[in-house]
Amino acid sequence: MPFKSEKQRKWMHTNEPEMAKKWEKEAQQGGVLNGPSHESGGIPIEAEGGEFIIKKDSVNRSTLDMLEYVNKHGDLPMSDARKRRSK
Repeated sequence: MPFKSEKQRKWMHTNEPEMAKKWEKEAQQGGVLNGPSHESGGIPIEAEGGEFIIKKDSVNRSTLDMLEYVNKHGDLPMSDARKRRSK
């Protein structure tokens, strides 16, 4: 959910409906979350079954391109990745 609370979601849909729809559409595309750490309260999110969340330490300059590729295409970019994964 791209909103900080259900109250904010309702307010946005009442007062800024086009922006609220845009935020919700963009959130469905996935990607990096920006916001406070768990220690500072984190980001309240709503996830659905089948989605996958990885730890922050696994997202870095060397993994971000691959993660974005998988998110966009639903598959690994290497043709032999499945063979290596099954070993």
